[in-house]
Amino acid sequence: HGQQDVTVDPAHHKLEFENNCVRVVRATFGPGEKSAQFFDARGVVIVSLTGSEGTKLNFPDGSSVTTRPTEAGQVYWAPPGRIQPENIGKSRTEIIVIEPKGCRN
Repeated sequence: HGQQDVTVDPAHHKLEFENNCVRVVRATFGPGEKSAQFFDARGVVIVSLTGSEGTKLNFPDGSSVTTRPTEAGQVYWAPPGRIQPENIGKSRTEIIVIEPKGCRN
């Protein structure tokens, strides 16, 4: 199990809820802010609370990809990977990250 967002970057990531089925994290980034360091992102559902002008995802090998702008309320899937997110917009962004754990009832 790799390093998680809340562990490596508590300034931007806050654990909201966790049980054996799901983990929910709130992530907030001001304009130009990026995660303190790389972390192991799981495959997750993201709910955009504020919308964003785009996020730059930096990878350990020095490469990066920029996501498309999102609107408040938009829901999308983010695949797993080792990343360092960066808000490239001019306004604060806030998202809810929902990590399914594959539990069975």
